[in-house]
Amino acid sequence: MKIWRIRLLTALLFFASVTVFIISSCEKNPCNNVTCFNGGSCNQGVCRCPVGWEGPQCSYLSVNRFIGGFVGFTTCNNGPRTIDSVWITGDAVNINFVYIKQKSQPSYLLHGYIDNSTPTYSIIVPIVNSPNFLEEWTITIQNNKTLSLNRYIHDQTVVGDTIIQECNFLGTKFK
Repeated sequence: MKIWRIRLLTALLFFASVTVFIISSCEKNPCNNVTCFNGGSCNQGVCRCPVGWEGPQCSYLSVNRFIGGFVGFTTCNNGPRTIDSVWITGDAVNINFVYIKQKSQPSYLLHGYIDNSTPTYSIIVPIVNSPNFLEEWTITIQNNKTLSLNRYIHDQTVVGDTIIQECNFLGTKFK
């Protein structure tokens, strides 16, 4: 009976040692408690979001930083400041596509894609019926509320970067 107890005790100690070794050697998966939405995937405990989505769980549309109305001032070629407004709307089909309408530039309806990795994007527009000139628009949002919209007209007939007109809008989101 004594040998049976020793064998049983030895077997229990062996299985307990093996169990402790296996449990302590297992590596914890950092993505176990991480949920990523909208097609995002977890990598080392952090969600990697697809284009158009951002945030800790990929639950925020990237364009929402830009969408809304902005009121502020426009200055062209260091001239006087003019009260102006800009409206940015999203597209119902393309989740990272926006339209930009500036009150002082009524003939323009700009559009472009928002990249969720940067707060800035630019749109290059060739000027119709004038192959010598090129327009460049740069749009920046800071802290999700301050919009900077810059318009540059470049003369491509001159060697180097010659800007013949520069207009800058700086405004704050009101809606």
